[in-house]
Amino acid sequence: MVLAGLVFLDLLVYFVLVAPSGALLSAHEATYSQLRKQQAAAILFKKQRPLFAGIMAGIPAQKDMPILVKEYVQAAKRLNLTVAAVNYDMPKRGSGELAMLAFSFPAEGRYPDIKRLIYDVETSDRLIGIQDLKLETEKGRVKLNMKLMTYVKEQ
Repeated sequence: MVLAGLVFLDLLVYFVLVAPSGALLSAHEATYSQLRKQQAAAILFKKQRPLFAGIMAGIPAQKDMPILVKEYVQAAKRLNLTVAAVNYDMPKRGSGELAMLAFSFPAEGRYPDIKRLIYDVETSDRLIGIQDLKLETEKGRVKLNMKLMTYVKEQ
C-alpha cells in the first residue's frame, strides 16, 4: 500500500510539475532563439550603417547630372565613338527624397568599342545602371541606344 502511494505521488508530481515545465522550457527556448536572431540582425545593421552612409554620399546631386553625363560622353569619345544628344529630365519630388532619373545615351561606332563602353558603364564606381539596351547595325557601324538610370538627391 505504501509502495502504491509512493508510485501515485511520483506520477502526480510528474504530471503536475515536470511535464508542464518541459513544454514551458520549449516555449522559452523558441522565444530565446527568436530574440537571438533579432539581436544578430540589429548588430549586423549597426555594423553596416556606415556603409549606407557611404552609398548616400555616392549618389549624385541634381546639379551634378551634367558632370555625370559629360564623363560618359568623354569616355565614349576616348573609345572613338560618336555620341548624339543625351536627354534627361529632372524628376519632381519632395525635399530630401531620392528620385530615379533615366536618361538616353545614343552612341555609334565599332562593335568592340561599343562593347567596351557597356563594360565601363557596368563596372563604374558610380551608382548607375543600364535599364534598356538596343543595338542596330548599318554599313559596318553599330548604333547603340542605351537607357541609363541613376538616383539623384537634392543638394
